[in-house]
Amino acid sequence: MRENPGTLQAGGAPFHTTHWSMVVQAMESQPPVSAQRALSDFCQAYWPPLYTFVRRRGHSPADAQDLVQGFFAHLLAQDTLDRADRQKGKLRTFLLGALRNYLADAYDRSHALKRGGGHQIMSMDDQLVAAEAALVAGQRFDDTSSYDRAWVSTLVDRAWQRLEEEFATEGKTATLTELRPFLVGGADVPSQETVAARLELPFATLRTVLRRTRQRYRDAVREEVASTMIDPSEVDDELRYLYRLLLS
Repeated sequence: MRENPGTLQAGGAPFHTTHWSMVVQAMESQPPVSAQRALSDFCQAYWPPLYTFVRRRGHSPADAQDLVQGFFAHLLAQDTLDRADRQKGKLRTFLLGALRNYLADAYDRSHALKRGGGHQIMSMDDQLVAAEAALVAGQRFDDTSSYDRAWVSTLVDRAWQRLEEEFATEGKTATLTELRPFLVGGADVPSQETVAARLELPFATLRTVLRRTRQRYRDAVREEVASTMIDPSEVDDELRYLYRLLLS
């Protein structure tokens, strides 16, 4: 896979409250409806790698969807997030371990719908096609490696969405669209001179804008990774690991 310039490097944005801690706080201090909404947002963010892992275990797309829905319903019903030791570990490894345990117990359940408990925690429809395509592309990896690769892809996608929202707010969507090939790589990267002409910017200005945008993207990726960590001192190690996955 081609390197993504300016991403997954040391430095950047400061450590923020984790998504994990935010969900637990919502479950402990908010009304049930708010807690359900917080968990739904959390699940929507992190279902792709879990779905990938379940599919690589041999389950059909329909059963994999039901199992992931059931897993998230289980997290809410059993207060698993609340009982977890949040003073150590990564959200990535915690969720995979909890999912493994859930799948082992799933043999005691007679039907996929029962595994979900009848709860529709989230909709997978919008990203399902992309998730299936990623499975095909990563066939040479085992289930755990596929999970980790889907995990980093999810974080990078979330970082890019954040950047898109920021540029849209600034009225600079077209600028980000033109800069995208330099940030994410690809087979057909235009020359910087061509992009400067299309944006009607002096070449030196385009280079400055590109440098700053790379930094913003790098910061966004770092924040997404940090949001899944408990110990901020481990963020750089996680970034290096995820960066290696991108290049594998």
